[in-house]
Amino acid sequence: GGSAIEDECGECDGDNSSCVNYSTEIQPIFTANCTGCHGSSGGLTLTSYTSLMESDVVVSGNSVGSQLIKKLKGTAGTQMPKNQNPLDDATIDLIETWIDEGAENN
Repeated sequence: GGSAIEDECGECDGDNSSCVNYSTEIQPIFTANCTGCHGSSGGLTLTSYTSLMESDVVVSGNSVGSQLIKKLKGTAGTQMPKNQNPLDDATIDLIETWIDEGAENN
């Protein structure tokens, strides 16, 4: 009800500086850890925002309900990345925040 300006991700800063950025923060994680297997095979392609969102593994605004997070945490079948060390908690937290902010293509 006030005069605050919200970021695209719903934060009250107005300059989008608090939003997690897909192109500079999230896609590089996928490129470094996921696209070796999920670049054009395995039923999931993580090489672009469009491919990711067409796969239905991300529920925008709901990281808890997103299959991507369940796989990264190992709570839904084989933990990803398969046959590698799991992503650290801070990295998974960043992906969760991005999803909870609306999984924007920013």
